[in-house]
Amino acid sequence: MSKMGRLKEVWTAQVRSLGFRISLSVCLILLASYVIFLYLLTGIQSNFAVTQLMNEADLFSKAVINATNHSMLRDDTLATSSIVTDVGKQEEIAYVRIFNHDGIIKFSNHVSEIGDKADMNSRVCAVCHAGGVVSPEITRTGRTVIDRFDSSRLLVMITPIYNKVSCSSAACHVHPASHRVLGIMEVAMSLDKTDRHLRDIVLKIILLGVGTFIAVFATIGLYIMLRVNRPLRRLRDGTKKIAQGDFTCKLPVESQDEIGECARAFNIMGDQIRRRTQELVKSRWEYKNLFEQVPCFICVINKDFEIVRQNSYMRNLFKGSIGMHCYEVFKKRSEKCEDCHADRCFIEKGACSSEECGITVSGEEANYISYMSPVLNDKNEVLYTMIIAVDIRERVKLEKELRVTKDFQTNLIDNSIHGIIAIDEKGAIAIYNQAAENLLGYPQSDVLGDKDLEKYFPRQFVEMILASHLGKELETTRLVAQEASIKSKSGEDIPVRFSGAILYDQGKTVGAVGFYQDLRTFKKLEREKKESDRLAVIGQTVAGLAHGIKNILQGLEGGVFVVQTAIEDSDKALLERGWDMVQNNIRRISDLVKDLLSYSKERVPQYEEVDPNKLVEEVCALFEPMAAKKSIVIERQLDKEIDESCKLLLDQRGIHTCLSNLVSNAIDACESDAKDVQHRVIVKTELDSECWITFQVSDNGGGMSEDTKRKIFSSFYSTKGSRGTGLGLLVTSKIVLEHGGELFFESQEGEGTTFTMRLPAHGQVQPQNKLTP
Repeated sequence: MSKMGRLKEVWTAQVRSLGFRISLSVCLILLASYVIFLYLLTGIQSNFAVTQLMNEADLFSKAVINATNHSMLRDDTLATSSIVTDVGKQEEIAYVRIFNHDGIIKFSNHVSEIGDKADMNSRVCAVCHAGGVVSPEITRTGRTVIDRFDSSRLLVMITPIYNKVSCSSAACHVHPASHRVLGIMEVAMSLDKTDRHLRDIVLKIILLGVGTFIAVFATIGLYIMLRVNRPLRRLRDGTKKIAQGDFTCKLPVESQDEIGECARAFNIMGDQIRRRTQELVKSRWEYKNLFEQVPCFICVINKDFEIVRQNSYMRNLFKGSIGMHCYEVFKKRSEKCEDCHADRCFIEKGACSSEECGITVSGEEANYISYMSPVLNDKNEVLYTMIIAVDIRERVKLEKELRVTKDFQTNLIDNSIHGIIAIDEKGAIAIYNQAAENLLGYPQSDVLGDKDLEKYFPRQFVEMILASHLGKELETTRLVAQEASIKSKSGEDIPVRFSGAILYDQGKTVGAVGFYQDLRTFKKLEREKKESDRLAVIGQTVAGLAHGIKNILQGLEGGVFVVQTAIEDSDKALLERGWDMVQNNIRRISDLVKDLLSYSKERVPQYEEVDPNKLVEEVCALFEPMAAKKSIVIERQLDKEIDESCKLLLDQRGIHTCLSNLVSNAIDACESDAKDVQHRVIVKTELDSECWITFQVSDNGGGMSEDTKRKIFSSFYSTKGSRGTGLGLLVTSKIVLEHGGELFFESQEGEGTTFTMRLPAHGQVQPQNKLTP
């Protein structure tokens, strides 16, 4: 190897040595400390120099103000200008300016500046007018600004010129005593001399620091190389010998410090390792077979399946003894087991395990898992088989109890008359009982594992499940006995009473379960009862109808009499009056019969594609001429997004009848209202996110009293007197319920009434019994 190569190797070894790293770390810390010290010292020196210069600038400004005070009192501008010019000629003075109260430069050592006006946002004005507010007191620091002019830094001192008594009372140009500040003096002093002084100090400190760093680094490196690296190398070499098995290695103890203590400790450690190794070799077999404290039963058997050793756990549990066969002790058998795993261990010379059931000394079953491994000699021959068995009686007992509980729950779920559907923590269907299969029609094999929850759960519950899996906080974790509609496999909308709950374990969502009660039978009975009640009402009101028809017939007879009299007397006015009487009574009979037929007849809605907005337009156009004659305005508020949002299927004829009844009632309510206001009827449509269409008819008529609200849906009750049949709202509510919708109203006496129809707009659904004021 060349000399250069050896030097490189030595240098690499030194760089990688601990001493070099310690020296470098100490010196870097020292260098960092010195840099921080230099930074702080420079800052202190700079602040001190600037503070001194600020004091000088302040005193200088005050001196100039005092020097010009006499000439200003005499209004001698030439003397004042001469003083300012002479002061500005000094070496360290960059410029001197005196501003008047309006911010105009009156005096300056630079003649070209005289007459310039300072902006309110300039630093001169900002001293007193910061933020648009006049500052009452101005500190010296607040009046000082560090600025740059060409390549030099300037310290600018701004000093207010206050109004003194002698100035405010001077005869030449009296300033009111209320003017506290007459002007501003701005003096700029060069910082070149201060900056040069600071640079000289910094350079000297840097040179001193570099020299100190080199000296410290060299001193520490030399000391560590001689007093640390050399002993550590000897310690390293001795450790390698110990690792190679040479326990006779000794290190020389050359000092009384920590390095010397390490050498002594190393020698003691070598002696102890040598002694402990000898003891370990001597007692290895004994320690290998000390298994008395193992929390399981252990035994060693020979090739004749005789127990040659066992621990106390096994003796206490099975009461076996040395020399007995393992099958006699474990199974209480007189011959070897047919599927003996110990025999296989002897033959295959490999470990094996199995779950077994033995019999204890008390005759009870003892379940255990046995692990068998061969004990080999130096010739790789199997001498014994060691059996280590873990007692699992408690686990087996718990498994049996769990199995019984599971079977009970399975029978409970499968035999429930209500549908039960549950999902696991992954959102897949895990439970789907026979009642749910009968209800929805989906085979269990197709449902289990399915994650399309909207097929099986109401939308509200699906949203709760998704929110819980996303970790969102829920207002409630369960739904109780809520009526809903579930679509079966065949497409039938099945009414159910649904209850559901989100399942948690230690605050974590682990699933959800829903319970379904089939309401089809109840709904059928409900409709039959309602039909029965409706027919009963019709029967009860026949007498009332007969009386009403009798009154109408009497009106007809009166009208006919008037007509005949008018014909005989050739009285045209009387003829028109009689004919109007006949027409009105015929219309009353026609309306009464039509409403009665509509109310009494059971009909199925004829669904077709309908534009709700167009339907409203037709009804409004039908009633607008009549409303206009009565000075009533009909307004439309139509949802423009209806056609694009959902395919709407409605019974056009039935809904037309409902809207006509409601609009007609609203017009009559406005007509009978005595308030001196512009009466309006507002017809509104709206489609929600669940594809339910809402029709709303509002008026600002007289509203309804509490008594009227209670009777409004009673048979043949009318607020129009003889002009109404009392069947209009009954017919409307019947049509709405046939659609599976709901009809409700709000009314305030003296303010008006609003009727609202909500209808499912997606085809035929199960009728709902919802009619609420």
